[in-house]
Parts: sequence; structure tokens; C-alpha cells
Amino acid sequence: MHLTVRHLAKAYGLLWALKDISLDLPPGEVVALLGPNGAGKTTFLKLLAGLISPTAGEIVMDGSNLSRSPIEQRATIGFLAPGEHLYENLTVRENLTFFTSLYKKRRSMGQVDIALEEVGLKHRSEEYVAALSNGMKCRLSIAKWKLLEPELLLLDEPYGVLDGSGVNLLESFLKARCSRGSVTIMASHHVARVLSLCTRAVILHQGKLTFDEPRQQPWDSFTRAFGEFLPRGESWTS
Repeated sequence: MHLTVRHLAKAYGLLWALKDISLDLPPGEVVALLGPNGAGKTTFLKLLAGLISPTAGEIVMDGSNLSRSPIEQRATIGFLAPGEHLYENLTVRENLTFFTSLYKKRRSMGQVDIALEEVGLKHRSEEYVAALSNGMKCRLSIAKWKLLEPELLLLDEPYGVLDGSGVNLLESFLKARCSRGSVTIMASHHVARVLSLCTRAVILHQGKLTFDEPRQQPWDSFTRAFGEFLPRGESWTS
């Protein structure tokens, strides 16, 4: 999947949350989306997910403009965020069965059980989602996107509710996606962790794109660019 963003902008009344963002992401990219609070990261992800409409510019997936694309193409986009919508009055297994049918990706009961086993939730498959902790709900969301296999996966601060084994689960999932040619964009304040996974880093500041480079070693240009947002003497690796 090839993703191109051209002169993307979003205004809320007189406030511009994003201004003139352009990116070109070929298949297999894992992008670390970074920047201080209020930089526009969540707004950017919501635009890519089709949850809000841009004020200007366009988003193109494999040559098709997202705003004019059919529902089937929008179904190839996944958005994993804190509080992601799950049906709390359905069981764990019923949630996965419902979502796979909703996205027209039929999966057998055996495939659903395998996904639950992989995220450590098979033993809770008949429990209602309302009974799960936030970390377990995040694991269920990972199982959901494992089954749905989106071509573009967007993640907004996914690490906050995961324990150590949950973090390992998420990262192995993201590495597997990269090898299949999918595009992943992850916003996080865990800078060192996302940089260890990414193939590219993007920095937003006050709604503007201030940095966009493939990962390098050593990455002195990133250290300088991101260091502008840190208190004096603090390192992004700490």
C-alpha cells in the first residue's frame, strides 16, 4: 500500500491544527509520528483514518483519493487508540466475530480462537468486554487488527495501558506487518521505543511538518531536531 499526503491542513474555527503537511510513504514503512503535546499528531491520525475531513489538501491511497474512495477501501484502514470502540455488552469472542463480519472479512471460529490465543485472551473469550482491564482491551484490539489485516494501521499512544508482555506482543505484530508491505504510523511519547521499530521518523510542531527522514545510524539530524522540544540537559533516550 502506497500512501501520499498532499498539502494537508485542518482548521477548527480560526485555529489551524495542521498546516500544509505533505508525505510520501511507500509499502512497508513504519513511521514514528513524534512531537510535543498539541503538535497535531492525533488530528493527523484522525484525518488519515477518515474520522474527520481536511480543510485543505488530500490523502491518496494507492492512487485513490480517500475522500472519494469507496467504503471497501476505507475498510483497509485500522485505528488503534486509547478507548478504541469495543462493544462492552458483547463477549470477547463476539466482538471479534462481529468486527470481522462488519469489515466483510469472514474468519472461522478457529481463526478467531488462534488470534485470542496469540494475545493471551482465549481463556477469557466468553467474558463480557466490560469486565476487561484497559490493558486487556488493548490486547483485544490487537487481536481485532490481526484478523482484519488493515493495509494502513494508525496507532495513537498504544503503550500506555500495556504491560511488558503486551508491549512485546504489539511490537512483534508491527514487525510482521512491515514485512508484508503494510504501512504503519504510530504516535507515541515513548521516543526511544518507537524509533527502535520505525523505518522513518516524522516530527510535527505547532501543526507543521518540521522533520521527515528515513532512519539512519547515527541519526544526528533527528537528535538535533527533536532536542529542540526537550528541557535543557534532557535526552530523548532517557
